[in-house]
Amino acid sequence: MKKALALVLALVLALSMAVSAFGLVELKPAPVAGTATIDVPVIDVHDELYTHVDGYYYIALDAKDYKDVAVSTTGNLTAEVVKYDPATMNVTGIDGLRFEVVGKDGKLGGEGWYFTVVDDSIAKYEAAVAFAKAENDALKANVYSVVTNVPVNVIKVTVADNYTAAYTEGTLKITATLNKVPVSKTLRVINDVTIFEYEQVKWAAKGYNADPAKSAYLELCDEETLGYSDYDAYVKGYNKVDPDEYIINDLRTIEDPAVVSTTAFRAITGETLKLACAEEGLVVTLKNIVAGQKGVNFKHYTDIAYTDLNGNFAYDEGEADAIEFGFLGNQVVLGDFTVAYNTGYTWFTLREAFGEKVEEDDIISYYVLKNGKVVKEIVVDYMTANIYQPVVVELDGSNSTLGQYQIVMEVPAVEGETNPNTGAESVVGVVAALAVVSVATAAAVSLKK
Repeated sequence: MKKALALVLALVLALSMAVSAFGLVELKPAPVAGTATIDVPVIDVHDELYTHVDGYYYIALDAKDYKDVAVSTTGNLTAEVVKYDPATMNVTGIDGLRFEVVGKDGKLGGEGWYFTVVDDSIAKYEAAVAFAKAENDALKANVYSVVTNVPVNVIKVTVADNYTAAYTEGTLKITATLNKVPVSKTLRVINDVTIFEYEQVKWAAKGYNADPAKSAYLELCDEETLGYSDYDAYVKGYNKVDPDEYIINDLRTIEDPAVVSTTAFRAITGETLKLACAEEGLVVTLKNIVAGQKGVNFKHYTDIAYTDLNGNFAYDEGEADAIEFGFLGNQVVLGDFTVAYNTGYTWFTLREAFGEKVEEDDIISYYVLKNGKVVKEIVVDYMTANIYQPVVVELDGSNSTLGQYQIVMEVPAVEGETNPNTGAESVVGVVAALAVVSVATAAAVSLKK
């Protein structure tokens, strides 16, 4: 199965120093599927906090007796106050936090009936629960329960994905009352992007144009390639009056850049730029960069979408509904470009992925959709085709977004359209089985600088 959505977006979280009685916490990612706990650490107030994992996050207030806690947001995020669940939320930074085993009167049973949190609140909570259960079992009655000795207020923050070529921002405002006095805190939340260094872009373009056979390119989805934060560059670099304050080596600290900036495009106007993710067999070539090309985010994904017999999402070989790949930004490429994708299948294994039992004399059509519309039909004659050749689909574009694509055997019906495979905007190319792969096969199967 192909890799699922590969989106590693940089997030920079900057806390503005508003008047406040809150002790605020570093935003931490929620767990991925299969993870048992959520980290919710508490830290001191900082001017700037950084994290580079996208998604939703949890923050907690310090251990004061806040009342009427509420949140509001603007910009690229949403937030809500959620109930603290000590069984799944691992709070490790509230001073003096402990789990207490109390009776129905709310009082401690005696010395040693509490479990102070040092590093792992989950373990301490589980120990407290086990202690309470043992006491209840001995009494054969539900007398004791587990509580926290201080209040724990948790807020879930969801930051919108950023597929633009520049950082975006929003605000999170937390309000509450403390000892009947209104208090508030406003956080500035930055959703960042990582940019290829200017000289890397120039090297790739000039290297490719000097000798296209060497296929110099920028590497996407490469952990060893470093870029810089757009927001960090703004703060430390290009907004400064003194150019000596802009130190590129201090900025190039983030792995896996995906953005080519407007400035870098201006430096390679008229040249050709190639970007590729060798690991996923995806190549994009921008031909003869047009003057005025704006920055482009090349965040992408490659995946096979499966459905079960009821149409539910599944991951079972032989039930492929579509092979999906594409780019998540919506920036327009002004000139001509090509997108080539090595699916990882041969024509023989491709038919098996779709669950089709194909006879040797079958002629089968595969359709490529861009943003939901058919842009290419690939006709495969299994009698004459080299069925062991890798399936590499190459698509041309011009003055448009890079797009999101699907390879399907059946085109989804459009409401009010009896035959979605006809019409000028539907099938723009009908090609022989192997003609579509001739140009891109070598580049996508074995990418070399």
